[in-house]
Amino acid sequence: MDKTERVQQLCSEHSQELKGLALDVCAHGRWDMSLPVAVIDARKTPHRFHISAVGTIGNILRVSTTADNPLMQQLFELYEQQGSDAALEHMLNDEQNGDEFAQLFETYKEERRLGSPLWSASDAAGFVVKSKEAFDDQELAIVALLPGNPYDLVSFGIPWAFYGGQ
Repeated sequence: MDKTERVQQLCSEHSQELKGLALDVCAHGRWDMSLPVAVIDARKTPHRFHISAVGTIGNILRVSTTADNPLMQQLFELYEQQGSDAALEHMLNDEQNGDEFAQLFETYKEERRLGSPLWSASDAAGFVVKSKEAFDDQELAIVALLPGNPYDLVSFGIPWAFYGGQ
């Protein structure tokens, strides 16, 4: 099942919660940082559905201090190409950046040990912009965490009229 199908399935499963969100979003006269948005955590079953204000979404999805680093971005790209073990070995054995990467990766692992899902600062900033665009387009702004290694993060909008919003 591709990401689009997984997202559609999640929206179907959480249609009641999304209907309530649509009514709340429609009640907002204009976009601001208190606009409600949804986070669907589908990494485990049962899925968890959260509603948060745009400005406080960091209480659900913590911002990583390491994820935007170019070395971590390189690791994430290598994960997709080579798999996690080979990618990590490649980065740790890099003559030029191996030591710096090792320290960075230790910090990343500590962030992950704290438990709550992470996203990069650029992902978080991008979602704030996306929530504004979604509101202007009369859509709900949603973030979904999908199973993966460690997980896939997808943000999207759905017309609030689909859930009865006006």
